[in-house]
Amino acid sequence: MNILKSSQQLSKTIRFSVVFTVIITLPALADWVKLQNRDPDSRYYMSIAFVDGKTGWVAGSALFEDSENPGFIGYTKDGGKTWQKSDIKLSGDLSNIYFLEANHGWVVGQKGVIANTTNGKDWEIQISKVGTWLKSIYFVNKKLGFAAGANETIISTRNGGRTWKVLQGGQLGEGVGEDDTSLFNAVHFINEKTGWVAGIRLLPTKKRQHTLIQKTTDGARTWVTQDTGKEDILEDLFFLDASIGWAVGENGVILHTTNGGKRWQEQKSGTDETLRSVRFLDKHTGWAVGGDLGVGVILSTNNGGKKWEVEENDKKMVKVFILDKQNVWLASEDGAIFQTQ
Repeated sequence: MNILKSSQQLSKTIRFSVVFTVIITLPALADWVKLQNRDPDSRYYMSIAFVDGKTGWVAGSALFEDSENPGFIGYTKDGGKTWQKSDIKLSGDLSNIYFLEANHGWVVGQKGVIANTTNGKDWEIQISKVGTWLKSIYFVNKKLGFAAGANETIISTRNGGRTWKVLQGGQLGEGVGEDDTSLFNAVHFINEKTGWVAGIRLLPTKKRQHTLIQKTTDGARTWVTQDTGKEDILEDLFFLDASIGWAVGENGVILHTTNGGKRWQEQKSGTDETLRSVRFLDKHTGWAVGGDLGVGVILSTNNGGKKWEVEENDKKMVKVFILDKQNVWLASEDGAIFQTQ
């Protein structure tokens, strides 16, 4: 699309400058290939991960197949065109799947469920020591990992998950009561010491809530709350390094920091839909996805979020995963899989 207004008085230098500006601000993405329209067995997808252009996994729920063990893990060997169900019984819906490499992966979900694989195919249940809903998991290396979830829950392992230690929370509750509490929807670390959790702080007695981001610099022993000035529930966050990060959530909120979270600034997303996942390839190029029942949004940027381009569809998007600049996948709740063309 040509947005330049022709003018014979413009010099060649000015014309070149304007054209150059247009080129660098084009949307980061142009086309998506739909690899799968929906899960053929009506399973729900909540997370997706790949280790190369062909090998990947999804995690979610197969409630209609087994109501007592609804947790679902699927794997693909053809880049996401077809998926096979892994043979493991998991008593809760799964929220997040994380792979370091092909032989080291973990999933978490309801009822404190954690499972891991050491070959990418066979899964074993690990004992989390908590009964709360675990929403997110992140491993720094093959040994050190963290998971976070409802009721202020943060747990860690130093042996690949053979044993987990409860750092805080972990107690079951009867929904939102009279006590203040926090819900962590995302955890992300950049090294053994430095990491963040994000979600919402609920203050029932004051009938208030606050957007919550907390940072640790001592391996999750202590956490410092970072002020955002917002009240929206955060669903995901991602950091490129110790300084540059983004967080997304309710009402289309996108927060960005360039100093490790000392200051968070809001970016205009162009949507009011809940954003559920965000990932960046580098400090310029990134994607965020979200939506709700019957409504989906895909956001892209190639200038660090100064401007986001919005694509709409009829799929509730739940996850974006970036392997490299040629391989970016999206997953919707009903099992649609998209890949960059």
